[in-house]
Amino acid sequence: MQDGLRASWWIAAISFLSGIGGGVVFPILPVLGMQLGLSAAMVGLILAANRITRIACNPFTGALVDRFGARWPVAFGLFTETLAVLGFSVAVHAQSPAAWFLTGRVAWGVGSSLILVGALAAVMGVASPATRGRLTGRVRTAMTLGLPAGMLLGGVITDLASPEDAFLSAAILTFATGLFALFAMPSDAIVPGSEESQGVADPVWRSMLANPLLQLIWCSNALVFFAISGVLLATLVVLVHARGLHVLGLGSSGTAGLLMALLMVSRAVASLASGAFVDRHDGRTALLLPAALVTTLGFVGLALAMHDWSVGLALATIGLGSGALTIPMLTLLTDTTPAHARGRATGLYQVYGDIGGSLGPIVGLQLGVWMGYGTIYLGVALGMLAAAFPLYGLTRRERSGSLRSSANG
Repeated sequence: MQDGLRASWWIAAISFLSGIGGGVVFPILPVLGMQLGLSAAMVGLILAANRITRIACNPFTGALVDRFGARWPVAFGLFTETLAVLGFSVAVHAQSPAAWFLTGRVAWGVGSSLILVGALAAVMGVASPATRGRLTGRVRTAMTLGLPAGMLLGGVITDLASPEDAFLSAAILTFATGLFALFAMPSDAIVPGSEESQGVADPVWRSMLANPLLQLIWCSNALVFFAISGVLLATLVVLVHARGLHVLGLGSSGTAGLLMALLMVSRAVASLASGAFVDRHDGRTALLLPAALVTTLGFVGLALAMHDWSVGLALATIGLGSGALTIPMLTLLTDTTPAHARGRATGLYQVYGDIGGSLGPIVGLQLGVWMGYGTIYLGVALGMLAAAFPLYGLTRRERSGSLRSSANG
């Protein structure tokens, strides 16, 4: 028990530090890309390229983690991300910045696949059924907080120095985290090399893909990624600029970084609280419907907000709802999946999320130019509201006992 708790802190620390490099990019790239002459569609494609890459990589990463454990995949992923961030630095002065940014984001996708799948599968391996909510919430919160820390770092360094300095700072930190992971990441976090995991892989994949509960978890994750990691992250800095918002005298990049940090902090608080909640109550689904409705309300508020305080309130509401939605879903994923297949189940969880996250920047930026960003946020709110119906059905199934028997079966 204590070994699992200690290991979860190491996994959380590595997850937090790894998220900073990715966060640096978001408050910089939309405005920088347009200043360098890139179209909105190209900027959206660059922002989505890492997730498009992860769609292909995640299943292989999951199988790799199931077989060998998480330490080396996570460390190699961090070193790959270091090279990607250095590529962003080159892009600032290159004759073909789009090519450099796109290549860097593809490399980042390979690295982040190894890190995200490895870290989530690792904490699943060290958590017991009684601690799954809390430990999963701890690691997911660390991932969540790493992103706004990077956004804040990137926005402030860009405003005070230059985008290149922000990229170089992220590269140094990411490389140091890779060295740290070689020693701190638990090598036995999964159950590698088990007899079941060395058999023919196809039945495992088929069994997971045919499971309705897992399909609902994966699709819900796709919607959350589309809404927050896709549409919101890609459009917020442009929205801040268009509505003339300024916090603490910062420019558009710095203001967007602070506002997104508020969203991520509220999401982290909700993740930790919901993890403790599902561990202490008999059931995993009680928070799903309220969380979906709160997230819907937040996006409606963001569509209508015209001041820094109202945008901040809407983002905090979105963070609370999405955080309370994610952790129960991940806990259900762990409950449903045998130990020898958790890497692959997590890989598919990330595949669905990355499909949503890949579509989000492209749809959000382009339709935002045509229709206005308020309309886009209202569309996302309708999508979240639609998701509330199957989530309510999941809650009713758990109360009737059919969900538990389905998961155990």
